[in-house]
This record gives sequence, C-alpha cells and structure tokens, in this order.
Amino acid sequence: MKRLFKNQIKLLRSLQTKKGRDETGLFAVEGIKAVTELIRSPVRTELLVFDPDFDHEDFLSKNKIGPGTEKYTCDMSMVSSMSSSEGIIAAARLPEPAGINDFFDRSRNLLGLFGISDPGNLGTLLRTAHWFGFDGAVLYEDCADVYSQKVIRGSMGAVFNMSILAAKEYKKTDPYLKDWNKIGTFLDMENTFKPVKNKGVILFLGNESSGLKEDMKKYTDMNYRIGSGSGFDSLNVSVAGGIIMHELFRNGGLK
Repeated sequence: MKRLFKNQIKLLRSLQTKKGRDETGLFAVEGIKAVTELIRSPVRTELLVFDPDFDHEDFLSKNKIGPGTEKYTCDMSMVSSMSSSEGIIAAARLPEPAGINDFFDRSRNLLGLFGISDPGNLGTLLRTAHWFGFDGAVLYEDCADVYSQKVIRGSMGAVFNMSILAAKEYKKTDPYLKDWNKIGTFLDMENTFKPVKNKGVILFLGNESSGLKEDMKKYTDMNYRIGSGSGFDSLNVSVAGGIIMHELFRNGGLK
C-alpha cells in the first residue's frame, strides 16, 4: 500500500477546520466505528488512510470498499486530530444540501435544533434521534458544524444516515410544517403532550444556556416539560432530548 503524499497530508489537516471543509468539499472521519459507518452509508468515501501498525487487511476484508476509494498508509500523528488515534482516518465528500421540498416530503419525524453550539451535544442528539427512528434534523441559527470531528464522533456515525437541513430562521420552514405536530420544550409551560396525529412530528430543542426563544411558543402545538422541577436550572440538552424522544417513542408519539 502506498504512502500518503505531502499534499494529501496537508489536505487531511485542513479538514479539521470548517474553512477547510467548505473550500475542499470534503470532511474527515476518524476511528474504527465512525469510518465503518461511513463506508456503509450512501456518503462517498474518497480516501482511506491507515497507520502502518493498523491491521488494514482485516478491516478491508470485513468492509466492502467502493472501487473509487484510494487507500494509503501514514503515521497517524501527521494527520489525526485525536489525542489517541485508533489508526484509521477517511476523507469523504460532503453530501449535497437537501432541497427544502424534498427534505420535508420524505421526512416523518424530525428534530428542530436551535443554536446547539456544543458539538458533543449535537452529536449525541443525532445519535439518539437515529436510534429512535427520526429521519433527520433541521438546524436553526448557529448550530455546531455537523461534519466536524466532535459531532461525528458524538453521533457515532449516525449523521451519515440522517437528512440534515440548515435553516437560519424558523419562519422559512413553517409553511412546510403546516400539518405536522410541533412540540416545544419550554420550562415555564406545563406538559401538554398528547399522542400525535396527522403527518409527523418535529421536536424543538433550544440552545444549551437559553433554551427556546419566547416567540417559538406561537408555532408549537403542545409542550413537553420533563418532571415538575427541583429548583435546578435545567437538564443538559442532549440528556433532555433523549428522555423526551424515549417518551415519544414509548407513548406512541412518533409516526
């Protein structure tokens, strides 16, 4: 197997930043689990790089690699963003952004995420949503970059199998959610959740520190508030999201 070229090393390093991802149209994926999920997904894998000590023959025998994927070896310390590399990194093509009509037409259960800035929280929310059968997420305002390493690792590769729509503000998507069940998560409102009907569900979760903005109340059909409160400010958004998604699943709240 050939050694990685200097220009390819430079390329992989650049993918650690959003600017590099935007300029190249590529993103990097590290770790055995995440790379395996990438290869099994519809996302196009351009490059696979193995550490010289990594058992690449075993990995390749267990995973079907597309004919267009180039394979190289390289010392992981030269390209990895992880403090302790698992010996494998891939570069993949950024998926084409979903058209808004197609996105909502083919979705039934979605997350609506507002300003989720912590990559770990965003990744965990996507991983949990995928587990409970959500089709994808709408990212409003300034959420973390879905294709950053921290989000990908937090999602355990779930992001490769979900539809993602980036939207600056909710108003642009409201016409497409006319017949949907829109669930808010406001701490100052009672729990008014009831089993849903109609087309599908979108669960709104807000920024880690400030939650959902007040003006979103007029767009929601019901509210899901966890427990009665204990004087503590709030739950971590990924924890709260996981609890609510489980309750929706358990109580027939997902279509």
